[in-house]
Order: sequence, then C-alpha cells, then structure tokens
Amino acid sequence: MWIVVKYKKGGEHQLIENIQKKIQSSIEYYVPKIKYKLFKNNSSYMYEENILNNYMFIKSEKFKYKNYLDLIQFTKGLILILNNYKISQKNIINFLVKCKTHEKNGFISSSFFSFIEKTNFIFLTGPFYKKIFKIIRKRNNFLDISVNNLSLKVSNKNLVYKNI
Repeated sequence: MWIVVKYKKGGEHQLIENIQKKIQSSIEYYVPKIKYKLFKNNSSYMYEENILNNYMFIKSEKFKYKNYLDLIQFTKGLILILNNYKISQKNIINFLVKCKTHEKNGFISSSFFSFIEKTNFIFLTGPFYKKIFKIIRKRNNFLDISVNNLSLKVSNKNLVYKNI
C-alpha cells in the first residue's frame, strides 16, 4: 500500500532508512525528480529537483495496518503522512505510472508537463529563465505559449519547465 509523506528537505535517504528499521521490512519509495542545466556567470550547473517539493511516495504491505503508521509517525525527518491514502490508492498508482512513463535515466522529462494546457508553468532554463507562462496548445515538437500576454511558439526539444 502506498502512502504520501512530507519530509524535511535533504533527508529523504535517512528517512527511508529510519522507516525500514522501525517497521523491520523493506520498502519501496519514489521521488519524481527533474534534472536540468542552469547557466550562470559563464558556467553551467546541473540541478536535480523534486517536482513535488518535499513529498515522496512510500510503499509497504505493512501500511495496511494502522499500528505501523502510528509506529513511523514520529520518525526523524518525517513531517507528516497525508490522510486518505487508502481511498486514493488508484489515483496514486495512476500518477506513479504516468511519472514512470515520462522518465528518462531516472528523471522525468518535460513531456510529463506538456499536455497540461492552460495552467501556469515556470521556465527553469534558457532566455526565459524564471518567467511564468501558460501552454496554449501543443503541436508536434512545438508549444504555443503565453508569457506576459505575449504569444510565442517555442521548440519543446530541450525546454525545461515545471508546473507551479
């Protein structure tokens, strides 16, 4: 059974180890991440970012039983466990499948976001770095977008952006 947890930034590996020790069982976890290159001061830097900020998915068959959730509730690095995980299993699994189908080398590609039209996104690289935009329409390898009420057609090939 999958649960969704909020954790302290930078502590995901320690949290996983602590939970495994407490429930005395192996667990599966998933953190959907993107990887992008940022150019700054004539240098390039590679960044990895969790698209859900500091949330992750954790799976164990023991999570069917409330006493195991009570056991991990105060684990170091864990902020909270989201409620309604039992009735949301189908939605969680659908989201995980969607993430994994858009994954390349362990990171989610921008195609994951490209079919979400008319919502706000932010550029993570390029000349529009940190500019907010909306996707109006997707055509083959191009996106029709709106940035500050300016309509543009941009290539979707090496574009890195995320939903906000």
